Amino acid sequence: MNQKITKPLPYKQLAVICICRFAEPICFTVIFPFIVQMVRDFKIADEKGVGYYVGLITSCFALAQLLTGIHWGMLSDRIGRRPVILQGLVGTISSILLFGLSKSFIWALLSRSLCGLLNGNIGVLKSMVSELTIDHLPHQRAQAFSLLPLMYGLGSIIGPMLGGFLSHPVTSYPGVFGDLGALTDFLTEYPYFLPCFISAFICILGLVFGIFHLQETHVVHHEKKHDSNEDEEEALLASQQQSNQSKDPHYSTFQTNSSTGTVKVQHSPTPTLHSPPTLRESLTPSVMAICIAYGFFALQAVFMDELFPLYTASSRENGGLGFSPNEIGIALSFAGVITLVGQLLVLPVLTKKYGLLRLFQMVLFICIFLYLSQGIIRTLYYVPDFHGETNTKFWVWVGLLVSLTVKTIGHTICFTGCTILVNNACPRVDALGAVNGFSQCCASAMRAIGPAICGAVWSLSLSSTVIPYQIRINITFVVLAAIGTITFVLSKRLDANDYETAHAREEVVHIKQDDQTSEEASSSRSH
Repeated sequence: MNQKITKPLPYKQLAVICICRFAEPICFTVIFPFIVQMVRDFKIADEKGVGYYVGLITSCFALAQLLTGIHWGMLSDRIGRRPVILQGLVGTISSILLFGLSKSFIWALLSRSLCGLLNGNIGVLKSMVSELTIDHLPHQRAQAFSLLPLMYGLGSIIGPMLGGFLSHPVTSYPGVFGDLGALTDFLTEYPYFLPCFISAFICILGLVFGIFHLQETHVVHHEKKHDSNEDEEEALLASQQQSNQSKDPHYSTFQTNSSTGTVKVQHSPTPTLHSPPTLRESLTPSVMAICIAYGFFALQAVFMDELFPLYTASSRENGGLGFSPNEIGIALSFAGVITLVGQLLVLPVLTKKYGLLRLFQMVLFICIFLYLSQGIIRTLYYVPDFHGETNTKFWVWVGLLVSLTVKTIGHTICFTGCTILVNNACPRVDALGAVNGFSQCCASAMRAIGPAICGAVWSLSLSSTVIPYQIRINITFVVLAAIGTITFVLSKRLDANDYETAHAREEVVHIKQDDQTSEEASSSRSH
């Protein structure tokens, strides 16, 4: 019996993919510390209505991505992953620069939408990782897939720090930016351009690195590009050989082993199946089930992410914590650090102990109670600190960071788990782009409505004076917990047998193996 050899992961290409991925979350998260202040500067709503417009700006990115996510995924199935990734980086660079020039709500809305329209990279990057690791062991695939949220964690550390500390640079750092002539005037006119520009520059570095080092991983596209001439030559030789053999009256397309009498079918040494499956063929029931669960988790995650700047930036009189943009940036950067800890230390241990699907379900259950407890943080203003003083932020910071730690580790586990479960459920390797694109569209659909729902619920609940104050300031957290409950119920309907291993593995092995390996694999499956 042959012992299966463990192949090392392709770390070089995974590193290139990580660099391309790292740049994008910086551009995505850089706006969060200052988005509330930006909407205030637009002077289109009072303090209670700011949340509604903030929700629209953050929703439009996901709504635009919903419209194009499947398109980019299926396009990558046809033309390859590499060109789609590079184009997505160009789109991100252009849109974040335009967003930094926003002087009106419409401009901010359109530039944020442009980012979603021109970038479907996350789904395509997942397909690349899946293709690079399709022949590796399950724990190796988990390790490789965990790199994508790891890069998001790193980017989500840098992005909020840039947004929090570099917005309004002239007033924040007059000694540096206060006497630069035309540049000072420009940064005064566009106080949010500098963090967006730095984010775009980092993304440009990722684009340049991708141009020179990112390799194509799509098997069918790679074979089409490099083996087309060989296919033509082999077809001519096979045609000539078959013509000569057909003159023999005993010729047959089946070869018989004279010693055993067994019949052996001739196989083409080169795969002939190059057409990707249709979207309907790709979306099997198991794929649909995990994509729906993924979509609802994305809804609760983006709801929480949208609620955080609203909750922390709003005044205490309006049910918030009264934090400044700098403080919000520090808190979000802390969450980014916790993402790294959760990805590198917590996730591997818990996955090995409980299994990916069971761990996913456990975390969803815990999140329900985490969301309900968020309103308690504001009451920590009344707890005396070590000096016996109340109305200080000491215990508020403690409560907020503890909450962020649990939330961040939980969401990291769930996002990584969803990614692996979706790819494991994919029926064929040449359907990975479509399946990941569809899963991204499910998530984008929920991310499109999530911020708008959050902003509307927050604004309407605070404005509804007929509801007692202590109830209305907590309504948003109750709605979030209800969404978490739905997600948990959906996760309990998933069958572990459909998601244990990569179903597309056999398809790839079949394409790459020769006649003898095919026969051995068929024989082993029969036993």
